Amino acid sequence: MPRSRHRRGRGNVLSATIVPMVVSVALATGTTVIVSGAQTPAFAANPCAAKNPCNPCGAKNPCNPCNPCAAKSACNPCNPCAAKANPCNPCGASNPCNPCNPCGAAAKVDITAEEAIAAYKCMMPELQAAYAKSKSKVAASYAKWASYNTQPYVSDTHGGRYVNNYANKTGAAYGKFEKAGKLKAGSVLAKDSFLVDPAGRLSVGPLFLMEKMKAGFNKVSGDWRYTLIGPDGSVIGETKGKGTKNVEFCAECHAGVGETQDHLFFMPEGVRKASK
Repeated sequence: MPRSRHRRGRGNVLSATIVPMVVSVALATGTTVIVSGAQTPAFAANPCAAKNPCNPCGAKNPCNPCNPCAAKSACNPCNPCAAKANPCNPCGASNPCNPCNPCGAAAKVDITAEEAIAAYKCMMPELQAAYAKSKSKVAASYAKWASYNTQPYVSDTHGGRYVNNYANKTGAAYGKFEKAGKLKAGSVLAKDSFLVDPAGRLSVGPLFLMEKMKAGFNKVSGDWRYTLIGPDGSVIGETKGKGTKNVEFCAECHAGVGETQDHLFFMPEGVRKASK
């Protein structure tokens, strides 16, 4: 998980009607949710609604704008962020599919803490369904682990997405933050994510995983294995496994605190749960 330059969600992009709210979920090809006021018709508000005749995410549409990972290619040529001239291109030659690269206005959207919490609660079923496609045991169980942030918070180095931190029992020392020391082999950390666009639409983001392996696994990464699962459930990369080059930037970034913090970064103090 690359180093996070975070900020707490503030602003009013999503109106106060988010609680209570009407949420239209695309159950077909897209993974987008739109948060709208209670008086907004679902079809009018949600261009990705399954029954919407204007649905741009229909199965027959090869360019699915609601899911940048929908194409067979890891780098969807239909992705509006993929143009060679776009400096936010997540499909650059140096990194074939960098989900940590903020794209366009996505990184500029702020919402309140209450809205972020409500949005995450709404998105959780969609996140779980998406990650489950990877067949990863961690993806299927991380939501039951201890969480360490009081609200979703923005991580600029995770694409300006709202993220949440979890750790399994073996990695419980993570909750001591800078005083955690070196975590034990078998410790697993998970960071799920979702994106908020300027129109208030919510979409599934990648799942970032770190697993502490036995000594000698990989000196460069401090024996951490990084795994990146895309919004469509595909395993984009895994340290010393398939797509290992796609997660090299994770190890390189975390190496900056390798000696002092066991390659671990932590969320802003303002959103941390009290350490035990």
